[in-house]
This record gives sequence, C-alpha cells and structure tokens, in this order.
Amino acid sequence: MKIQHKGVFLALLAVMAAAPAMAQETVIRIGHVAPITGNIAHLGKDNENGARLAIEELNAKGLTIGGKKAKFELVAEDDAADPKQGTAAAQKLVDAKVNGVIGHLNSGTTIPASRLYSEAGIPQISPSATNPTYTK
Repeated sequence: MKIQHKGVFLALLAVMAAAPAMAQETVIRIGHVAPITGNIAHLGKDNENGARLAIEELNAKGLTIGGKKAKFELVAEDDAADPKQGTAAAQKLVDAKVNGVIGHLNSGTTIPASRLYSEAGIPQISPSATNPTYTK
C-alpha cells in the first residue's frame, strides 16, 4: 500500500503513540484530618469512614477528567484534636500535594490548619468546625 499523505500518516502515528498515555488514570488525592486517637477519636473515625465511603462511591462511578479515568485516593491524618498536631498533619498534606482536604473536626485544629491550606492554594472543607473565625 502506497501512502499518499505522509503528514496524515505521521499524525496517525503520533496519536497511536499517545494512546497509552491517554488511557492512564488521573489521580485525585483528598486529604482527611480528624482525631483518630484521644478522647473524641470515635467522632474522628466516623468522619474518616464517611470520607472513605464517599471515595469508594466516586471510584465506583468511573468518572473521567480530561478524557482520563479519575481515581480518587484518601490520604488520612490524625490530629488527636490538638492544634499543634493538627498543623503538623496539615503540613504533611500540603507536602503531599493533595488536591483538597476534608477536615479538621474541631474548630481549634481547623483554624490554624486552614492557614496552611490557604497559603498552599488547597481547598478545605470542615464537616463540623463551628467557630465563625474559620470562615473569616
């Protein structure tokens, strides 16, 4: 077979070469921080289990982003309801370059951690922080 349009053939080869890259997954890492140890660990574990369930449900839907299959991963950290441990957990998630954060459980850990997320450009939502300072 004689190829009449060399440019079309080269373009087709380029698309075929890119096909494996297009089939790859897009990984979206969602951080979760709550007290998993300490006096209110039962609340933190409930929140973490809810986040895990949401991640499983998203992955079961087979969503795509930019033509690539989206795979959601949960990156969980324990803040023990302690502001110092909360900011350390937040820094771990910032360093891990998560795409967003669910947490922290308490206002006392959420507020100092929110500054780190904001400076890193990482969206954060708290399921239960109630202090109005958090939203200022």
